[in-house]
Amino acid sequence: MNNFLIGLFLGIVMVGIIMFLYIRSVNQARRYLDDSMDAIAQGRYETRMYEYRNRGGDTKLFQSFNRMADHLEITIEEMSQERDVLRHILQNMTTGVIYLRSDGHVQMVNRAAERLFRRPVEQWQDRDHWTVLRNYNLSAAIDHALLFGTPWSDQLTIREGLAVSVRLVPISSGPRINPKSDSAHDVLMLVNDISEWRRLERMRSEFVANVSHELKTPIAAIRGFAETLLESDMGEPARTKFLNTIYDEALRMGNLVSDLLELSKLEATDSRIDPVAVDLATIADRAVDRLKRVAQERNIRLITPQDAGSIAVWAEPDMLLQVFLNLLSNAIHYSHDGSEVRVTWDVLVDRVKVHVQDDGIGIPSESLDRVFERFYRVHKDRSRASGGTGLGLAIVKHIVTSLGGEVGVDSTEGEGSDFWFTLSRLNSPETELS
Repeated sequence: MNNFLIGLFLGIVMVGIIMFLYIRSVNQARRYLDDSMDAIAQGRYETRMYEYRNRGGDTKLFQSFNRMADHLEITIEEMSQERDVLRHILQNMTTGVIYLRSDGHVQMVNRAAERLFRRPVEQWQDRDHWTVLRNYNLSAAIDHALLFGTPWSDQLTIREGLAVSVRLVPISSGPRINPKSDSAHDVLMLVNDISEWRRLERMRSEFVANVSHELKTPIAAIRGFAETLLESDMGEPARTKFLNTIYDEALRMGNLVSDLLELSKLEATDSRIDPVAVDLATIADRAVDRLKRVAQERNIRLITPQDAGSIAVWAEPDMLLQVFLNLLSNAIHYSHDGSEVRVTWDVLVDRVKVHVQDDGIGIPSESLDRVFERFYRVHKDRSRASGGTGLGLAIVKHIVTSLGGEVGVDSTEGEGSDFWFTLSRLNSPETELS
């Protein structure tokens, strides 16, 4: 009996020890699992559970945890890569992107928005949109989109010279709704600069209006004189005078159409220009020869550099000739009889600066910035009387710019003008010259 009791006691003790060891092993495994889960929650996705760290633990549980951790690590890495790609795309977009939380605070802004609003990202982050945008109509529309999820788009002028199109895209904020806010939407704001588009649209409208105006005058004159000739019985001198007027107006209209076609052709072939090495003096002399008779009729001397040597510039020969012809014709028309027009150039390190100077009537200071605009005339009556179309200097600017140069004018009213342009200089005299 005593042996039985002793055996029973020892059995109970052994069972107790086994239970104690099992419970301790379970607790250790649970603590190990808790620690591993905490590590995952803290972003240490490389965490894994190993059997040697907790001998006697549930191997299947460790394996399941490790499979979950592997999948989670791969998913997080893929999401991080996608986030980095999206961030790179956003930061390099030309469209300004601003993301506003449902509480009206800015959560994200890209570089394009920084440039458009001229405000660094530090002055956007987590600030209320009213304090950073400072535009009543835009901020009111944002509040309406935040509260009611209403899309909105419009064109605004942010500051002088900058017009933008703005589009508000409400996005349901779902579980991210701020409990203290009545709003239920985030808002994505897209901003595009349309200043250039507006400028081009304005130029197009002005161009059409100017062409219509320029054509209307000669057409009206031709029609009026033709009707007079048809309906009146007049003497030969008057008839000849009217016919000469009709011829002059038709010639002027033809010049205008020719210049319009030339400008259109230049714009169409702008990207296909193939500059070569050109002897500057040769082209200048060719232009002077063409205009020599016109200059002699008014006793105007055309002077070019003598013994200047060969200066090679990077240009298209016919286009460069057009530049010289337009500038020289312009100088002749606005010079006094008996004066002179001079062509000179300054040889710089990598450029040549060409001057066409006259001692004519000059240009008022307020017109200096506009003389290269299409159809702009400083002296309207004199320009029309000389047959000018108002496009010559615009053609000059377009050609020189297409060749990579710059163009400008220095002038004093009553003393004369100095129209200049630059071209790239070539140092190799062996290069074939046109």
